Amino acid sequence: MLLHALQGGRRNFASLRSMQPSRYDLVVDEEVADEAVRLIGGLHTTGGGPTRT
Repeated sequence: MLLHALQGGRRNFASLRSMQPSRYDLVVDEEVADEAVRLIGGLHTTGGGPTRT
């Protein structure tokens, strides 16, 4: 809290190089869910791949 007060209330984001999400959630209507899974299946992912719930 002392450091925050000394900086005049400003936030210091200089230590972050970039913000990258580790995953994405995609929400689609049921009518287009199969097409969405097909399209996402063609993407290169580092995770488990698309799932339909």
